[in-house]
Amino acid sequence: MEFNEKTPVKIVKSVKVPKEPGVYYRLLCMTGKNKGLSYFINSKRVVMGRSEKAGIQVIDGKSSREHAELALVGEKYVLTDLGSQNGVMVNDLKVSQHRLADNDKIIIGQTVFKYNRIEVKKSDLPVVVNDEEELEEYEEEEQPKKNKKKPKKKNNSLIIILVVALGGIFLLPDEGSSPENKKRKGVAIGEVEREKISLSDPRNNEIEDKDVRDKLKAFIHRGQREYREGNYFRAIEQFELALILVPNHVDASFYLRKTKESLREYLSSIKAKAQQDQDALKYTTALNQYCAIISFLQEYPEDERYKEAEKQIELLEEKVGYVKGEFKCY
Repeated sequence: MEFNEKTPVKIVKSVKVPKEPGVYYRLLCMTGKNKGLSYFINSKRVVMGRSEKAGIQVIDGKSSREHAELALVGEKYVLTDLGSQNGVMVNDLKVSQHRLADNDKIIIGQTVFKYNRIEVKKSDLPVVVNDEEELEEYEEEEQPKKNKKKPKKKNNSLIIILVVALGGIFLLPDEGSSPENKKRKGVAIGEVEREKISLSDPRNNEIEDKDVRDKLKAFIHRGQREYREGNYFRAIEQFELALILVPNHVDASFYLRKTKESLREYLSSIKAKAQQDQDALKYTTALNQYCAIISFLQEYPEDERYKEAEKQIELLEEKVGYVKGEFKCY
């Protein structure tokens, strides 16, 4: 791609990958009024914000007029907060500056952008992407109450209804059919075995209020997506909201417990690697591992794992010969 300052951003209403060979930098809007628009960056610097003059306009009440900028450094774009009032998040963390990686999610207010670096070569087969499926997931969680109306067919409507009704009678499963054969949508956390969740539990299936059912479904669906992306704290928040709405709900309780276990295992693995590097006298590498814990928990400084990582960094600073507090994690 050749940079052209006259057209810094090319806007396309499509999620398809370009066919022409080259390297493309794209932001795909996943939510909000501009959902489904692809912004192909064609400049070394682009501003994101609410202003109509912004290269990438963010139509969101929590967006500043000039909220953030994307600047090309080497072959990667660096996202920088331009002193916005509400800040910028990348994936699960609030950032002031961040070097973007493929599939990073940039979040401004309620608007989510997905960043991709796309390289198309002459010899490449058509690139397969799942952006359309991901957009559908966001659509489901944003509009749980939306029911799409299908046009009614005027001709032969009575015959069609009778055929469907008779077909339903003959195709109904036997009462003794195994619950394992019933499909359940959205089970995305780990390898969940069917018998671990009671499908007949009234706390799952007998919620009479449709609004409550829709909100519950949205919370769980959003939590599962955050879990898949490794955003454990945000997943925990969604499952906790589901439990506030419907206390002791079996699925939400199970997913919350599973997410907390995954978070604990993830941080434990980083800590184990840091200890291993420390034992091997690789102090700088160990410092970086503890910093990874600090960065992950930066919004939760009261967490014991955060405090333990801080303590280990202080000990390693002394061994490396740094002044206390000299080694900065972020």
